[in-house]
Amino acid sequence: MTRSKTFLPILLLLLAGILVTFTACKQAPEPVNEDLLLHVGFDEGEAFELADLTGQLPAVELSYVFEKAIYKGSEEPEWREEGIKNGALLFDGNSTFATYNRSAITLEGPELSISIWIAPRMFEWDDPKAAEAGTAKLTGILSQSSKAKNEGLILGYQRHGRLSFQVGTGSDWLEIWTNGDNLKSLAWNQVTATFSASKEEMCLFLNGELVASRSVPKDSAIQGADSIGLAIGRNNEGERLDAGFLNVVSGYLDELLVSNVALAKEDVRAQYEAVEIPAIPYEEIGLQNLLTDDIYRPQFHAGPLQNWMNEPHAPLYHEGKYHLFFQHNMAGAYWRNISWGHWVSDDMAAWEQIEDALVPTENSVAPDGVWSGAATKDSNGVPLLFFTAGNDSFRDDGLLSNQNIGVAYPADPTDLNLTDWEMAPELALEQQPGEGRAGQFRDPFIWKENESWYMTICSGNTKNSGGTVLLYSTDVLELQADGEILMDWQYHGTVYEMETAPAQFGTSWELPIIVPIANESKSVETYLFIFSPAPASTADNKIFYFLGDFDHESGAFIPDESFSNEPKVLDYGDNVFTGPSMLYDEDTGRAVLFSIMQGQRSGAEEGLAGWAHTAGLAREVILSEDGTELRLRPVKELRNLDAETLIDLEDETLAQANEALASLDEDLYRLEVTFDLTGLEDVGGSLGVELKSDGDKDRTTLSYDPAAGVIYGNTQNRGKGAKRAEVSGDFTPEGSSLTLDIFVDRSLVEAFFNNDKAISMRAYVKEPTSTGILLFSEGGDLEILSLKVTRLTSIFG
Repeated sequence: MTRSKTFLPILLLLLAGILVTFTACKQAPEPVNEDLLLHVGFDEGEAFELADLTGQLPAVELSYVFEKAIYKGSEEPEWREEGIKNGALLFDGNSTFATYNRSAITLEGPELSISIWIAPRMFEWDDPKAAEAGTAKLTGILSQSSKAKNEGLILGYQRHGRLSFQVGTGSDWLEIWTNGDNLKSLAWNQVTATFSASKEEMCLFLNGELVASRSVPKDSAIQGADSIGLAIGRNNEGERLDAGFLNVVSGYLDELLVSNVALAKEDVRAQYEAVEIPAIPYEEIGLQNLLTDDIYRPQFHAGPLQNWMNEPHAPLYHEGKYHLFFQHNMAGAYWRNISWGHWVSDDMAAWEQIEDALVPTENSVAPDGVWSGAATKDSNGVPLLFFTAGNDSFRDDGLLSNQNIGVAYPADPTDLNLTDWEMAPELALEQQPGEGRAGQFRDPFIWKENESWYMTICSGNTKNSGGTVLLYSTDVLELQADGEILMDWQYHGTVYEMETAPAQFGTSWELPIIVPIANESKSVETYLFIFSPAPASTADNKIFYFLGDFDHESGAFIPDESFSNEPKVLDYGDNVFTGPSMLYDEDTGRAVLFSIMQGQRSGAEEGLAGWAHTAGLAREVILSEDGTELRLRPVKELRNLDAETLIDLEDETLAQANEALASLDEDLYRLEVTFDLTGLEDVGGSLGVELKSDGDKDRTTLSYDPAAGVIYGNTQNRGKGAKRAEVSGDFTPEGSSLTLDIFVDRSLVEAFFNNDKAISMRAYVKEPTSTGILLFSEGGDLEILSLKVTRLTSIFG
């Protein structure tokens, strides 16, 4: 229904001094406009302050992390042209808020109304029992409180958008909460709170309707917290992490009105109905593309537009589109409030972030987090997502663990982007006694083989403190027209267990993968088993793998004897390349590995930068010709990132190649160089490439020692928070040449040696001008068979 904008002149009349009727929840006298204490319109459109349209208060300064950005150009707060009335302001969820000087205004007294429009982008997690325990931390819309002293007030919301209005009277702390009448995300909501001692009532309204109320003592009053400044968009008693503030609004605010009378129900309703509520395009309220000039943030690797990500997962190819999901926090650059971020691509090279696919939802199987999972297709080719369903109230729900497996299906299978997903109301799989260690039941991976679907799940060993993986299978998987999903998951047992529990391999094995794998000629076929030890605080959480046989009936994986029950590492980097997921084509056998590239920075640096972590480039995984180990190579589709060939030489000396390289000043490029190794085995010394160099100590090197049969990665880049490291691994090239294929994406370096071994590194330069490239050979001059340097395109524009 379209509504007229008569609310706007109502406000103007109010400000002009025309009588407006205000009453308490039941009845109250008629005041004039001098009862309006504060009116913030959020219409500035620029600048770092908010004006009080009543003229009674000075402008208040806005906090925003990018006002004086450290790693990029500075930005103004995220103003929007269209709100409820004129413009609005997008609060980022961790740094955008305003706090008045404590002497400017104190909200107190026997009568009060607060009215505001809010469009939340997401809702923060909180303990599900916090509200009843009195320990809830509200996301603060408006706050000036000292709960310990029973002073002040806060209007805000908790998990899933549950609203609360709380006040201190000096002797008591009074609270009202909604029960089922929650804020809607990505849409405008009007929230009004009133306190009336004369009528002994405090009320909470949502979109013109009374949704909560309680009695208050006769002749009581709000006791002002006069030692605390009034905060807009933040809980002044909220928490803070190194990466930023918690309990800060993520979304739009508009039209804040505070008066020292209590609005009547009919007036609240009339104000709401007088407004023509605008639609909100997701492109405007979603995270914005603000980080293209960050000196460290990769530009051709997939990553969230802002904030936190951990591992990508559930890769899917459907109707010409690739999909990749990732663990995402829309509020800030820290782990919390985890939903499924969603990228789409035509080629696995250029990824576009769209609306989050799955978010924690009240009365769903995943109220507290939607953690890692897998994608597959049912028997009719309909995509399905299997996810770890986080439920911190699991005991109340009769569950063994806060981690179980849920499933979702597309709301509109004809949408090529598969934007919207429906969570099935029941769990797909619950952890049962005797099936792994209780409380460790997550990260499903699914592959189809022999007309059956197989699922691996991360867990812990019940015989010792080590990790393990569980196996389930079903012969039926079919989405019905009514949304029911036919499936019958049967438990087979543990995939593999170590007799001892080395600390290196952790207490659980996350993101486990099993797929058939073959060499290039298809002459050798075997099974690949991948896992990542956890927790990262004590385990070596690189990506490890076994090759061997797999028993579909018992679920047991038997490693090849050459492994001696010791898994091999997939990337020699220093725990940069972690968090595996696999796109496996059962028809062709093509296996493409995705990963997270760890940022290796402190929480404070991530918060100041506004981002944490990156996805790795897609890598094809194949078996070596003798079937004894894996080989890694970048997928051929990455050629689509090529923007301009800068150097393309053949059969040059080292000096000639370096002369060509000396003129380059690039931070997004691919370098491919082939060294002639003839006669170098007995010479001694290393050869390789020096990158990201200032010509002195600030540099990263990738090298090979022919005599030792070892490749090295060494970063000595000295930017703020840089982690200097040297890594190495065994390598014996086939033939008499070495090809280094290196992707340099600002702080991230991925290097492939003969499309066989890989080293991934983070390299934070001291100065952005550290872009020098130098080929070197400690054993003397050698021939450069080929050298190609290609500028690559940013996928962020």
